[in-house]
Amino acid sequence: MRKLIITAVVITALGLAGCSSSDSGSDSTSKPIKVGALLDLTGSGKTLGTASKAALEAGVTDAKADGVTVELTVVDTGGVPATALSEMQRLIGEGIHSFVGPQSSSEAREILPAADAAGAIIVSQGSTASSIAYDNDALFRMLPTDVVEGKAAADLITSPAGIKTYAVVAHRDDAGNNGLATTVTGDVTANGGVVIPGPSYAPDTTNFAPVATLIGAAIDGARAKAKAAGGETRVVLYLAGFDEVASIATEAAKLKVFDGIPWFGGDGSAQSAALISNAGADAFLVKQAAGFDSPLPTLGRESKAPSKALDKALNPYDKIEDPLPLGAYDAMMLIIKAQQAAGTSAIGPKLWSAFAKAADSYIGVSGATVLNAAGDRATGEFGYWGVCAVGATYEWHMNGTWVPPKASQKVGVIEYWGCGKDSVSK
Repeated sequence: MRKLIITAVVITALGLAGCSSSDSGSDSTSKPIKVGALLDLTGSGKTLGTASKAALEAGVTDAKADGVTVELTVVDTGGVPATALSEMQRLIGEGIHSFVGPQSSSEAREILPAADAAGAIIVSQGSTASSIAYDNDALFRMLPTDVVEGKAAADLITSPAGIKTYAVVAHRDDAGNNGLATTVTGDVTANGGVVIPGPSYAPDTTNFAPVATLIGAAIDGARAKAKAAGGETRVVLYLAGFDEVASIATEAAKLKVFDGIPWFGGDGSAQSAALISNAGADAFLVKQAAGFDSPLPTLGRESKAPSKALDKALNPYDKIEDPLPLGAYDAMMLIIKAQQAAGTSAIGPKLWSAFAKAADSYIGVSGATVLNAAGDRATGEFGYWGVCAVGATYEWHMNGTWVPPKASQKVGVIEYWGCGKDSVSK
């Protein structure tokens, strides 16, 4: 695996959070803070992985400016759970116990037992699976879980009220996307819609023609049920995956069964560079309806302005307002604070507790990082991102927003404007 080590030189002894050695032991600022990054730089999550790497490198620069030595070791997991585990174990053997990443829930689930046993801390900027939300463990997450995102997706899928929605739900067979499929299925049903299970496909799938055919068969079944029910109905597709959804869309464009079927997606493919570089898939998705609207967390209203280093790092990727790579940056800053408070050699519950305490009062570039009991971001607002035609090209635009429902509400508050003049490009 490719490895990159970046070292920032100590300038002062004050530390990022203004801690001194008397705060938690003599090693709190006298030793470098070692951080490992488990990123997907070559697999289906490389869009987020490359932006996260740039954000973390900016974090090293900013830590240096605040007088903190950070040694960042970046490894490429390729999005493969077994690779994430072996790379984490190798870095633990080299004395690294604090990690940003991995990005996917499948990777997080794979490495969590070993991280717990070693007293490591893993802070994911992309994992959302509620199935791995546990109290008092090594995993912390900078995003709300699929319970929140799935509700945002389902509320849009079943709007406007008064039209019966028949939703085919298909997904990549991994922890995160399985969780989204389960949550969306439950919330669409709770909102009065009908779910027709579509296919799941293995993470190592390379031929997506059969996947598109199976989804098409499920759509045919949904149409038959909608017709039999009568009244005003619509049939839609919810597809949760990563960059490979571009290949599925390319195959679907060849099949007449997909004509007129709106597509909705999850955070794994929202703002995917692979999608907007595939003109055939883009034209098809735009024709379907607003181009694969997918929820992504929006920046918190209290979010801090990015540093010059972070702005410069993320601008080439057009990600300066993307909460996921910004979440990676905040994860590093919180790890630094936690290790300053607990000591650079702290591991296990002492380090985990220091991280949770730091997060509860931290306002970062992705907003307030208040966590729930499982160490996941407690809640948040979402934006709906879709592929929009802009002249002869295609861009990701934010086409609407979602605010979580209050206790007395059944659905969240949606403002939706589509690919119009009010949409925000990315």
